[in-house]
Amino acid sequence: MDRAEDESPTACREEEKPMSMMEIAISNLGDLKKQIEATQKQSEEVIKKTVSDFKSRAQAWVSSAIVGVYNIKKADIKKCFKGAKKGPGNIKIKSVYLDNMQLVYKGRLLTPIHFGMKPGKPPARRMKDTRLIPGQAIRSDNPVGPVASVKPIAPYQISVEVYKGKRKTIKKQDVFLGNNGGGKFIPFQRTGPNREDVVAIRSTSIPQMITNKKVGSDIQANIEKGLTKRLEHHVKQKMS
Repeated sequence: MDRAEDESPTACREEEKPMSMMEIAISNLGDLKKQIEATQKQSEEVIKKTVSDFKSRAQAWVSSAIVGVYNIKKADIKKCFKGAKKGPGNIKIKSVYLDNMQLVYKGRLLTPIHFGMKPGKPPARRMKDTRLIPGQAIRSDNPVGPVASVKPIAPYQISVEVYKGKRKTIKKQDVFLGNNGGGKFIPFQRTGPNREDVVAIRSTSIPQMITNKKVGSDIQANIEKGLTKRLEHHVKQKMS
């Protein structure tokens, strides 16, 4: 199975993915070039405008391909193009000519909250039986003894929809929702007996989404279709 198609949430330490690049090719570029070779000046103007269209419209073409396969918001993809520091990744458009267009992208593995995670926070329902836990594990403004009696949160399942229409339960032991320090809850997995022995559950990244066979093919198709229309539009403008 292609790695890009095997993106079940897994526990891991956060790390930056290496930068990758996609070459953009227009299959009928040769025929289109012939249409704009009437004069050198007109040709340069048409190419300049078309390259500008690529830089301004690639975001929509790429986003459309990604959200067509993955259950991620277009707003998250938009952050990648804007280079937001806390965004899910970074996508840059590089183009100096119609036969030299590139998408350069990188990004970390994302947490399930980007993919419709349910529930969004730990449920309020508690178990009937009490349990003794160390007092230092209790956060309270009032003094707490060495041992505290609490009613644990009732068992619950965490599900995520990475691929559109394919919601799955995270089937891992000792998984729970915890505050990530940013006001939101993300799933963690216990890896040891201590409270600090936990790692975040992460899913897939922007580079993995772009290199998914279906997404990559749709990106190429969207850009080729969109740029061909823009190029023909500019050619007709010059010819008229």
